[in-house]
Formats: sequence, structure tokens, C-alpha cells
Amino acid sequence: MAVDINQVVQVFKKSRIFDGLGDEDLKKMATGCSEQSFPIGTVIIEENDPPKEMLYVIRQGEIVVSVAQAIVDSCEGADGSAMITTLGEGDAFGEIAIIDEMPHSATVTAMSDSIVILLPMSHFYSLVEKDKNIGYVVIRNLAKLICQRLRGSNFLTKHFVSWGVPDAFEEQSKS
Repeated sequence: MAVDINQVVQVFKKSRIFDGLGDEDLKKMATGCSEQSFPIGTVIIEENDPPKEMLYVIRQGEIVVSVAQAIVDSCEGADGSAMITTLGEGDAFGEIAIIDEMPHSATVTAMSDSIVILLPMSHFYSLVEKDKNIGYVVIRNLAKLICQRLRGSNFLTKHFVSWGVPDAFEEQSKS
């Protein structure tokens, strides 16, 4: 779906990933974008799928990020997944896969009818070749975002250890 460049720029201005880029840089970024609509309940990214070489930025709607959880699988009545976070307008996802080119680490599902801006990595990398500052700003912001998430994971791990959850991991690994 074709995009309105000015509308994409306005969404990018709300995204922490593009914080520090001016309107002209955001317009350059927006020229290579497309949009895709996802009805409620649509799985956009499946955990362990190969990377899609795409950064996704939410223009409209609500998205939930979840992971499969072995411990939850063994609990009666559990659906086998754990919600990590909910994302909304201006939030981005798919950023880890564009950095490490590994399979996706989570499942991403539309929790409402959603419109997502798709930024192909080929377009991003071609911009970075011409203007290293764009790459520096975006990668710095991605690093900050990933560090923030890592700190949150470390916090949870620390609390899981104090709750005795590793015993459950040990039991799971024996089977």
C-alpha cells in the first residue's frame, strides 16, 4: 500500500528509534516505506521464523509481543505463551532481527485492526551508505532500546532466581 510521506514522518517523530533525526532525514527514510494493514488476531511475525529484513513501525492499532514458554507449556490450562509487552502508535518491532539477522525471538500479533509502516532494510542501508549520521542515530537509538529491554530481562531473571523458577527449568531440561 502506498504511503503518505508526511503522515509517515509524523509517525516516525513519535518513534524512539528515529529520535534525533530531522524532518529531511525522516522524509528520506519514509520514501522507501510501504504500509500494510493487519486485522485483529493476525500473527505478523512468528517466533523462530527467519528475519524478514524489515523494520515495522505502528501507525495505528495495538500489537502484542509474546514468547513461547516451556514452563507455561507444562502448566494445566496454559496456552504456552507469555506476553512480553504491548505496543502502540510510533512503537517499532522487528529491530533485533535486523541487527543480528537471526530468527525472530518473539511472536507479534495484532490485538486490534492495525496499520504498520514497513521500512525495508535495503532502503535503510542504502540511506546509511549516503549519510552515515542517519545510521549512527538510528543504531544508537536501537542500542538504547535493546539495552533497556535487556535491563528489564535481567530484572526478571533476578526475581525468577529468587522465586526458585530455575528448578522448573532444570526439570524441563531433564525431559
